[in-house]
Amino acid sequence: MITNTDKLQEFISIPSVDNHPYGNKQAIDFVSTFLSTIGFDCQTEGASRTDQPVLVCRHPGRNSNQKIVIYGHYDVAPVGVNETWKYGDPFTLKETEGRFFCRGIADNKGPLWARLEAVAELFDGEAPCPEILWLIQGEEEVTSGERVAKEIFSHHIERFGGNLFIEETGFNNIDTGAQIAFLWSPSLSQEALRSWEPLLQASLNKPLVEYRHLNKFNGIEACPLLGNLPDKAVYIGFGPNDRLHQIHRENESLNIERLDQHKKQFKEFLSQYARVSCNPSE
Repeated sequence: MITNTDKLQEFISIPSVDNHPYGNKQAIDFVSTFLSTIGFDCQTEGASRTDQPVLVCRHPGRNSNQKIVIYGHYDVAPVGVNETWKYGDPFTLKETEGRFFCRGIADNKGPLWARLEAVAELFDGEAPCPEILWLIQGEEEVTSGERVAKEIFSHHIERFGGNLFIEETGFNNIDTGAQIAFLWSPSLSQEALRSWEPLLQASLNKPLVEYRHLNKFNGIEACPLLGNLPDKAVYIGFGPNDRLHQIHRENESLNIERLDQHKKQFKEFLSQYARVSCNPSE
C-alpha cells in the first residue's frame, strides 16, 4: 500500500504549475530531498533559463550490471477558471469511492510518488537494483515557449548509455480490468521486442501488451523522453491510470487499489530487471 498518504498530500498540495516559480521550486525540493535521502545524487539543471528546470538523479544500483532510465514530471496542469471540483480544493487530496481526487494525482504525482516509495523499499531490502538515471522535468504541461528539458535529457541519456526507458505511467482497461503495458522502440522490430514480454509477465498482472508509446499532449518531438530515445532503445510504459482519470480536467482521479498495485509492480520490475544477465532483445 501507499505507506505515507500524508507525504502524498504534501506533494499534491504544492502548486507546481506553469508560471508559479515558488510552487515549482517546492516540488523540486520535495522530490530531490526524498531521493537524496535514499542515496541518489540529485542535481537541478536549467534553472538559469526556466522556473521549471529538470531534476537529474543518479543511483549506482546494487548487485546488477543493468541500467535503466526512468521518466517523470513534477509539474501539473493548471486549474481552469471554469473547472468545478465536486470535492473542494483541487490541491487537497480527497479519498472517496475507492479513488483519490485532486489535481495531479493521475498526471503525474500519484504514479511518481508510488515509484518513489517503491524504490525506497527496494533499497531497504537486499534485492538487486539496476543503475538508475531518473529524469524528472517540470515542463510536461507547458504548452508554449522554449523548453529546456529536451536538451538536458539529450545530454544525460547519451552520457548514461542505457537502452531501457520507462515512461511516466501507463493504463488499465476500465471495462475488462486488464492491465496494459506499452512496449515500443524507434527501430527494433515487434518480433525483437517480444523478447521483453517475459519480464513484463513476471512483474505485472498478465498485461495486454500494446506495441506503441503513450500519446503525448504536446506531441512526440516536444517530449524530452520520446524525442531523445536512442535508435535501439526499448521503451516500456505501465501504470495505474484508467479512462476515469480526467487528466487536465476537473475532478482528476486515480483508483487507489491500482496505485497501490503500481507501487508493488514497479518495485518488482526493477528487481526482476536487475537480475537479467543481458538485455532480452540483444
